[in-house]
Amino acid sequence: MVDKDSSPVSSDKSGNGNSADVVSPSFTDQDRELAQAALLEFNNGNYGACLQSLTKLEATCGQDLKLGHNKAVAEYFKSDLRKTNQFKKSFDALCAQAHINFEDANSLEDVDHCIFYFNHSIRLFHLKQYATAFHLMSKVFSLIEPMEETLAQRVSMLLLELLLQTHQPEKALPHVSYIEQQFTSTSTLPVGKLSGEKDVKTLDKSDKEKNIEPVDLESDPTKLRLLHFKIRCLLKTHQLSAARKELSLISGIKNNLPSIFLRANLEYLSGNYRRAMRVLNTVSGNIQSFKDIGEHIPALYYNNMGCVHHYIGKPNLSTFYLKKALTEEEEAMKALAAENDGSNGQPLYTLGSNHNIEMKHNLGLALLHAGRPSQAFDLLVDAVRVFHMNPRLWLRLAECCIMVYKKSNGEDFNIAQRRQDMVQGVVGNGIHKKIILSPQLAREVNSQREEISSAIPSTSLEFASLCLRNALSLLNEHSASLKNGNVETSSSLRLAGSHLGGLQGLSTGLNIAGGGLGALGAPGTTLGFGGGAAKAPVQKSCYGAPSAPLSETEVESLRCSVLVNSAYVALCLGDYIMALKHAQDLLAQPKLCGTHKLLGHLYAAEAYLMCNKISDAIDHLNPDNIKDVNLEYPGQTELDKEKANDPDKDAEESKRNLQNWCPNKLGTARAVLQYNLAVAFATRGELDKAGETLKRVFAARGPECEVPTHVVMLALYLELQLGHSDVSRSIVRQHCPQYK
Repeated sequence: MVDKDSSPVSSDKSGNGNSADVVSPSFTDQDRELAQAALLEFNNGNYGACLQSLTKLEATCGQDLKLGHNKAVAEYFKSDLRKTNQFKKSFDALCAQAHINFEDANSLEDVDHCIFYFNHSIRLFHLKQYATAFHLMSKVFSLIEPMEETLAQRVSMLLLELLLQTHQPEKALPHVSYIEQQFTSTSTLPVGKLSGEKDVKTLDKSDKEKNIEPVDLESDPTKLRLLHFKIRCLLKTHQLSAARKELSLISGIKNNLPSIFLRANLEYLSGNYRRAMRVLNTVSGNIQSFKDIGEHIPALYYNNMGCVHHYIGKPNLSTFYLKKALTEEEEAMKALAAENDGSNGQPLYTLGSNHNIEMKHNLGLALLHAGRPSQAFDLLVDAVRVFHMNPRLWLRLAECCIMVYKKSNGEDFNIAQRRQDMVQGVVGNGIHKKIILSPQLAREVNSQREEISSAIPSTSLEFASLCLRNALSLLNEHSASLKNGNVETSSSLRLAGSHLGGLQGLSTGLNIAGGGLGALGAPGTTLGFGGGAAKAPVQKSCYGAPSAPLSETEVESLRCSVLVNSAYVALCLGDYIMALKHAQDLLAQPKLCGTHKLLGHLYAAEAYLMCNKISDAIDHLNPDNIKDVNLEYPGQTELDKEKANDPDKDAEESKRNLQNWCPNKLGTARAVLQYNLAVAFATRGELDKAGETLKRVFAARGPECEVPTHVVMLALYLELQLGHSDVSRSIVRQHCPQYK
């Protein structure tokens, strides 16, 4: 966290291993020797001896700001970076003495104060307050020219990491080139280090570059780390072909965790999920413990395996791995807490290593795909307390509630299975025998008790409506900010760390990463981990933590999903005016997938019908309105384009749908529209038209056209209204033989 290579009395103090040579003329040769001895002991890890030298120096030179700073640093390292609170108090006192105000980064003018900003930013980094640290380091970087070289290099590397953690890979790429040009040829850093071994362990934890195994001595360690940074940038900007070329340069390095996770992430983003699984399985079992490196590698492995199995189409196996990941993470954190006394006894590089919420987010989405919405809801409620600015997460909560209410449409097309639901019972005997038909096939809406507020999380449609309003409000706020050109700051939380892939269609997906941990996400996105309050730089993207920000194409797709779910929930709750508004807004979107268009017309027609505007309803029920029932959003993302151009992609795996949708055939979709058209005619009293329309639906039955069970019930209703009791009996005998 702090610079080990600093001279206790130098003006460059924490920035340069040779800075002991640059001292004030008031210091004697003996003072210089003490300063050099303190520096040497610090670099060798003999922090007790270093403190003794600093104490002697303090006795001869008196109180000095730089001397006090280095003494606090040495004491912190002597505690193995565990006494964070004590160091913070000492550090804050020194900053107050130097009149340093971190709240106003623009006040930084003295290059000698840059080390204070650097050390403070390192602490913020480990607390996952990436955006705040980035704001400070951007100002420090503006003073890079007069800065001592070693400190300048460390500032550049930290800023590079923060650019990635704040989701600015397009700015990070040129920064990599800058570091290569300025520092790699003259680098004096030891293998795997930025500013001390313990410092880099945590600084690079999201990349797993913690010197787990020594790099080949023939290679340049700084260039290797920069190459890892460059690959991360390419993956984040979806330049998969370029990332594959860069990874080929380090293919000879064996058992290197950063390379393994990066290669797995590349295959994951390319749609080669089974290949990604094979790469992950090369992770060696001989790895350092969580308390040594600040990351629990088994948890990362299980998390990423869960993400991969999710995309292979094995949701239950995915939940198995994600539960293992969550268990491993919780056990590691408990073991660490048992050894330490809160944050004052826990090493700095482990303070921000708890990915419990992100893993709950992943597991919740996997359970939702596995058809277990109640369990998924409990996990996602925990996640939304942290990621409350994520509109997609609010949609997932609503989907849990909707799935509890009605799991799928498939059962409605299985007439044989729904036979008993058509008839409520039989009374009487002989000629007095009567058949009592069910009033409806649809499930009754279970209204919430009045004394329970809909704002209390529960798997009810009322709470689903609240979630969808939140999602729509966040999307509208994002659109308004772009329209007004307000792209300066955001007060939302911004989490980051490691990254995995995204889901497509109406549901949600998982995310794998070059660094390790992943997050479940949505339409074709790359997801991530992290945390920390932020004045985050806002680009033309929407907040999506724990995933990466959503692109404009993903925002448009998400808006369609929110609107279609909002219309459905409003219909179920009897709010037909709002249902109509949401359906009309959906149909007004510039791009719609075939399924959303079908649902938009169906929901608009039902709302009009319930408002007694039957003519308007009929206009929406024209089968020619539907040309396909595709689930894919027509707007192609950058990731989709890169996948399409990737020669190594697995076409069969990348085209697999994560969720089955019914009706998934065009003939069935048009049959549903015609059935609803027959309902509209029957409601208006045009029974003959309704009957003719229903006959066309029956005639179209076949492998490519399934008809819903409701068709039989409507046929019964029409025949009874027309007085054809014999025909009605024959329909019952044919479809409900148990009631002959």
